[in-house]
Amino acid sequence: MTSRRICAALVVLALSFAGARAAAGNDDIAVLATVQQTMQDDYPTAAFGDAKRKLTEALEKCRRGHCNNNTRAQVLIALGMVMSQLGNGDEARAQFAAALQQAPSAHLPPSGTTPNIRNQFADAQKTVGVGGTAPTPTPTQTAAPPPPPTQTAAPPPPPPPPPPVETSNTLAQPAPTQAGRLPEWIQLASEGLKADLAGHLDECISKDKKSLELEEQPRTRLHLASCERRSGHLIDALRDTQKALEDGIKKRDAAVMRAARERVEELLGRIPHVTFVPPAGVTDLTVTFDERPVPQTALTKKFSIDPGKHTVHAEGTQGGIPLTFEETYEVKDGELLTVTITLKSAASEYLTPGQLKCMLQAKSQEEVVRCLPQNQKNLVVKAGFDFSGYTDTNSVNVATPALNASISSPTAGWNFGGSFLFDVVTAASPDIVSEASPAFRDRRYAGVFTGGYKPGKYGVQATAALSVENDYDSFGGGLAFTADLRDKLLTPRFAYNYSHDIIGRTGTPFSVFHHDLDTHDLEAGVTMVLNSSTLLSLNGTVQFERGDQSKPYRYIPMFAPDIAARVPVGATIDLVNQYRLPMRPLEQLPTSRDRVAIGLRLAKRFSSLNSTLRLDQRVYYDSWGIGATTTDARYVQDLGKRFRFWPHLRLNAQTSAGFYQLAYAALKDNNGKVTIPLYRSDDRELGPLVTLTAGGGLRFALTAPDSKMQIGVNVAGDLMYTRFLNALFVTTRTAVYGTVGMDFEFD
Repeated sequence: MTSRRICAALVVLALSFAGARAAAGNDDIAVLATVQQTMQDDYPTAAFGDAKRKLTEALEKCRRGHCNNNTRAQVLIALGMVMSQLGNGDEARAQFAAALQQAPSAHLPPSGTTPNIRNQFADAQKTVGVGGTAPTPTPTQTAAPPPPPTQTAAPPPPPPPPPPVETSNTLAQPAPTQAGRLPEWIQLASEGLKADLAGHLDECISKDKKSLELEEQPRTRLHLASCERRSGHLIDALRDTQKALEDGIKKRDAAVMRAARERVEELLGRIPHVTFVPPAGVTDLTVTFDERPVPQTALTKKFSIDPGKHTVHAEGTQGGIPLTFEETYEVKDGELLTVTITLKSAASEYLTPGQLKCMLQAKSQEEVVRCLPQNQKNLVVKAGFDFSGYTDTNSVNVATPALNASISSPTAGWNFGGSFLFDVVTAASPDIVSEASPAFRDRRYAGVFTGGYKPGKYGVQATAALSVENDYDSFGGGLAFTADLRDKLLTPRFAYNYSHDIIGRTGTPFSVFHHDLDTHDLEAGVTMVLNSSTLLSLNGTVQFERGDQSKPYRYIPMFAPDIAARVPVGATIDLVNQYRLPMRPLEQLPTSRDRVAIGLRLAKRFSSLNSTLRLDQRVYYDSWGIGATTTDARYVQDLGKRFRFWPHLRLNAQTSAGFYQLAYAALKDNNGKVTIPLYRSDDRELGPLVTLTAGGGLRFALTAPDSKMQIGVNVAGDLMYTRFLNALFVTTRTAVYGTVGMDFEFD
């Protein structure tokens, strides 16, 4: 509808000069085509910058070529209308006067004009001394509502460029009401356009919004976006321009679509953004941007904002001292504002004058912390004890009491700690019966000692471990190096560990019989803070084992070749003893083993739910041919400040070692010599298996969160089901593990 009305007006304009097209040469035809295209596509959508450029180029072409006077007049009138819309009235009058000098009969088209354009054209007629006025628009043309789209190019300095007001090139003309009045939404749109022409952009926005509440029109919304853009509300302008584009696509309005797409691209390049760098070690931080709260979980994201002045306010406590931050920033188009929040104290009752001066001169949060009063008792002491138990359907029972303690200085950066446990273990009954091994109850004493120093970004942690049993001793140690990079957003870790194990037989001195096993372990990992609520850890481990780790109590049943091929999975003890050969060789494993594992951990905090999700994934492979995958999930839910519980789920699956067999065959040659496999084991843990673990735990704080001494009770338990896919005697195992303990913290 609208485009047809514009075309009709352009035809009138084109035919208004007697004989213009008849006398036009090639240059006239090309120039008139440019004028028609510009006034049909650019002018109605307020793309005045493009319109001015095209018409200026057309006029220059006329000056270089052989356009007749009527063609030049058409270009000048169109250019004068564009200059009027750009707010340059003097230039518009000059173009109109030049047109009248070229063709005294030239006049304005019957549509697409504004009161300003008609007044400026009348002034030009008086200047040139040509009588007559432009044709009077019909009631339909003058009563129609405005609002056109906004401009595609940045406007010149004030006054702001008004959009066109003639309704015939902006909106379809609705029928008048019975009382002869136009609908209210059209009246409001007209008032918005008048306010725009008067430079009252706030009123323009208000009127257009009210009009759109009554009737959604893409051109009214595009005009609203124009007023918002020129008043500095770029985000609102982008939102309304995108809405106008959507409606223009639905209505197949090519002019609206073209103008809206250009403006969307322009606005995207102009909108500034803000992001925040929160201070480390402040857990109760609150931040507001222009008095609107910013969630802690979103501080490191980028937010779209309008250009202009903005105020950031933040509060938090550190070292028991209330701290604040407040700054005002002037943000320009397209700028990225990065706000580094440095909390400082404004409360003199907490600080000495020297400390206040120190904080005022501080350039970072770390420097602020150094200015805070330091507690002389800057030590943190932690201790705890627990009792764990394990039992399964194979009659393996384990009882483990354990103690742990540590002391650290957060300010000096050092720490020292250790743990001690005592294991009482029984052997699996199927293995005792089937392998003729003696039943036993072993005891293990194990201790781990740690110490480290991290005065700044870089730190080192040392570990020493010792384990003693009746027939198995182990000792070792390691070093780990850590660093805090990119304001603690990236924490790499490198570690080396070594252990030496001595494997013997109960009752036999190590000097008489023992195996040695040396293990070298290299580890590299990194923890990344993806945002204020998400952590991602990647870890890789390479392990080299050298030595004989065969069990000196494990005797392997041997079978004749034809029998070995028919031994079923899960064969009973009686069946195995009935068909096994008399020989009972000891287990023999390869004397070297190389392992590699890659792990990933993702921890996500959901502040609105007071919960944390932790996901772990680990893949493993070794030189014996065993491959494994382990997936672990834990969801920690906080109920109040004292109670926390978590469900736990884990799935582990592995393949078999290359030398592992369900039943081993012994071969006898013609001379009666018997040959047995070099490597042999009936350890079901070396075969293919799948284990599913489900359980959970809880922690209850006996003291208030702000108490100087923290005491908590911890309870956890898991139920584990294992399916052995290729093993003698046992095909399934169900186990229960549980622990209960208390922890203490003093500072």
